[in-house]
Amino acid sequence: MNTTTSAIEKEAQQAFLGLLAQPLVTPATNRILHRHVLRHQRQITDHARRAGYRVQRVGRAVRLIRVPINGQVTAPPRPAGAPGRRLLALTCCLAACCEEVSATVTLQQLSDMVRDLTGAAGVTVTGYDPEQKPQRRLLRDAATLLADWGVLRRRTSDEKMLLDWTEEGSGPGAGYEVDRDALLLMTSPDVLAAALHPPDVDAEQFAATRTVRQLRALLETPAVVYAELDEHDADALRKARGLRTSDLAQMTGGTVEARAEGLVLALPDDPDRQPTVADWPRARASDWVALLMADLAGRHGARTATGAVLLTNAQVDEVVDDLVDWRGDYMSKDQKTVPGTVRTDAETILTELGLLQVGFDGSWTLSPVAGRYRDPDITLIDTTEPTR
Repeated sequence: MNTTTSAIEKEAQQAFLGLLAQPLVTPATNRILHRHVLRHQRQITDHARRAGYRVQRVGRAVRLIRVPINGQVTAPPRPAGAPGRRLLALTCCLAACCEEVSATVTLQQLSDMVRDLTGAAGVTVTGYDPEQKPQRRLLRDAATLLADWGVLRRRTSDEKMLLDWTEEGSGPGAGYEVDRDALLLMTSPDVLAAALHPPDVDAEQFAATRTVRQLRALLETPAVVYAELDEHDADALRKARGLRTSDLAQMTGGTVEARAEGLVLALPDDPDRQPTVADWPRARASDWVALLMADLAGRHGARTATGAVLLTNAQVDEVVDDLVDWRGDYMSKDQKTVPGTVRTDAETILTELGLLQVGFDGSWTLSPVAGRYRDPDITLIDTTEPTR
């Protein structure tokens, strides 16, 4: 393969990964990614098809649609900052109101439309009251989400107008225009029908989707652990790991690390790293505390036959105390003075990374994948700049 072909293939792989991270792309949301997606649309469509996705284009907007498999979706760990149900509900209502916009529109006008929509007979969404400041803040955040997805394009830059509307309920708020191509892709009826009314499948049909489910799990989750699969799926993945490694190398340029407990897709360590890769650990106290907590917990807990590590609530507290005694002088002010901060920081980050499950009783179950971070080499320069 010559250098030019290799560069083209790499660009196509990066575009596919970019579309996974940003499933709805327009020239306004990400000009470079949009250009690369259109340039390599045929190859990206082929990659998507192999993983059971669908690439749909309307005008200049492109969307990667994660079609549910047998009514199920592969669910990566939920980010700590993910939108809540109320915000998502208002975002959907706001998108529905955008269908009625033919020109530019202000946030105040959109607010009136959402109020009328949620107050209509038969609508099951809790009513939106623009007289309440928390409700206005949520609608502002919903508009921001739609702007991030490319459905709304901000036309005004005066932040004071937006602040006055949000905090005082005065003025127009902000001006927007609607990208109707992006809106159509976001509210596509066939996609909503597939998500809300999945067809029934029998065991034979479910088994036939095994390859697609394997690819999706490797693409969308931090790791695929055999113990978390049913016996037939786990056995099939062990036998097919060479094929999946080849598939993912072609699709992403990454490699699959095969371990006794499961498989991990490692994407290229590239300066233009795609946001599908967690930027962790970073040079901040919460990150290195989480890293050291995972290491200490992995040493003090009870290891199961599957490679997971179990700790009781009391054992977790003991690990926190050990870490504070060992490295407490280098922790942040809140970690030093606010009880529970060290544990909360570690649980938040490790859970979001898919390395930890916290039980209702406060117990910890560390994923076998946490072993990849064993024996971290951390150099603490001073009390304000902890780095790895």
